[in-house]
This record gives sequence, structure tokens and C-alpha cells, in this order.
Amino acid sequence: MRASKLQNTLKYSRYAYDNEGYIIHMLTSNERTFFTNAYIIETKNGLVVVDTMMINSDAIVLCQHIDNLNKPLIAVIITHGHPDHYNGTDTIINGFNEVPVISTKGVRNCIQDSFDAKEVKWKPYFGHDWPEDKILPNHLVKDGDVVNLDGLDYFFRDLGAAESSSDLLFTLGEHKSAVFVGDVVFNNMHGFMNDGNSAQWLRVLQQLLIELADVKQLFTGHGAPGNTYQLVQAQIEYISHYRTCLWALISDNQLLSDTQKQSFEFLMNKHYPQYQLASFIKAGIDPVAQELIVENHPLKMV
Repeated sequence: MRASKLQNTLKYSRYAYDNEGYIIHMLTSNERTFFTNAYIIETKNGLVVVDTMMINSDAIVLCQHIDNLNKPLIAVIITHGHPDHYNGTDTIINGFNEVPVISTKGVRNCIQDSFDAKEVKWKPYFGHDWPEDKILPNHLVKDGDVVNLDGLDYFFRDLGAAESSSDLLFTLGEHKSAVFVGDVVFNNMHGFMNDGNSAQWLRVLQQLLIELADVKQLFTGHGAPGNTYQLVQAQIEYISHYRTCLWALISDNQLLSDTQKQSFEFLMNKHYPQYQLASFIKAGIDPVAQELIVENHPLKMV
């Protein structure tokens, strides 16, 4: 076992589902790594980790929480292929034998295809805190698969492209009282629009309003958990507003100027004054603008 003394802290929250036999431990990083959530799902005889943080120091603290629960790690689930959710996997599974890393083929491909580009972008910023070794999912699930881990059923949905180029969700147990959606839903955070799938993301969310109607609690990749319907609806409204506000600034099928981008950021911050991760606003401007131009003028390219 690894040392159990905590060297740093991640924000910690605990959600007990005693009648259904599991506890959800939620760990949240700081703003430097985007208030990213990772989860430990504790059952009678084992632990399942959902997402693994972005940098070594956060992953090590997550490991220490795992060790302090004094149960074996029986699986890791990766919700999508952004590095703040998969980068720490090698650190998490170190010391455990043959831990399945569960995800979809689409998520695995996304991670594999973006390893180098993400490292070029982020390693200069994080330095030695950037993980050297990356682990790909080694247990692939398909849409509709059910995996039983220590007596608890995990119901998987392959959503395809939404917030990222490939996203999954899963619900827990017979009653499906909780759903984990990765970054398909944020809570009081500006969404990451950089992958340019906003129209498809909206279609996925509209479908989830129906599919998840009976699921009470939604656990996000960024932000606090909450009522499933309310959080999905709020995400729909956010993306719709982002697109509408951005399209109003586009003229002659051209991307926004720097001055227009500043105006857009101001308008989004004004409309969502309590939202965190304001840096995400600018990151999505060009990808979503290109998307909108193609949607409205499909024969014209930027």
C-alpha cells in the first residue's frame, strides 16, 4: 500500500447511498486544474475510481484517499478524452494488479490521438507535475453494456460526440439513483466549447432530459452534483445562449476580431456572473464560430 498521510488537499465531499450499498467520495482540484472532479465509488469489498485528475500532485492525493479507505481498487472508469480526466491513471493504478480501465472505443481513440498535442500544450505550464506515462483504457464497453463490480451494476451509455469528441455516462444500481456524465454537464461553470460540437452536444442533452428523467442525482466533471433535470436544462440554456450571443457578433462569415472576442467574453460574464472557469469562454470562440458559419452557410468555409 502507498503512504496514507495526506501531503496536499483536494476538496472532499461524501454522498452515502446506504440503502443501495455504496458511497460516493468526491474529490475536486483547484482552479489551476479547472476544479476537476474525480470520484471514488465505495462498495462493501472494493473501490471504483471515476476519472483520475490532470497532474501528478492531484493524482497522488487521490491515491492517498483511496489508500485511506483500505479496500482494493477494482476498476477505473474514464468518462472522456480530456487530460484533466485521464492523465493520472498510471499513478492511480500503480501498486494494484491488473486493474481494468473502463471506457468506450471512442474515448480510447480520443486519448490516443491527442496524447502528443496535449503534452505540447500543457507540459511547459505544469513542468514535472505533468505525468510522463499515459494509460489507455483496456476494458472497452459498448452502448447499453452493464458491468457488475462488487455486486453493483454500472449501466453504460456511449453518447458519441458532445462536450468532447466522445463521451460516456453511466448510472448506478437497480434504482439508477445517480448518474455520472463527465463533462457533458457542468454546474455553475463555463462550459468547455473548444471541441466545436455544440450543436451535437445540444442534441445529446435534449435526449438526456428524457432518458434520465427518473435519475435523481447527477455528478458532473466540474461543479457540484445536483438535480439531474435542473442541471441538464441549465447546460442546454448555457450552450444555446453561447451560440446565440456569438452568432450575433459574426458578420460576413468571418471569425471574430480580438475586440469582438473581448466583447463576447464581457457579455458571457455579465450573463453568468457567478460562473467559474471564465477562461473557457475564450477557448471556445473560434471553434464554435466556425461551426455556426458552416451551419448557416454550409457552402462557405472560413
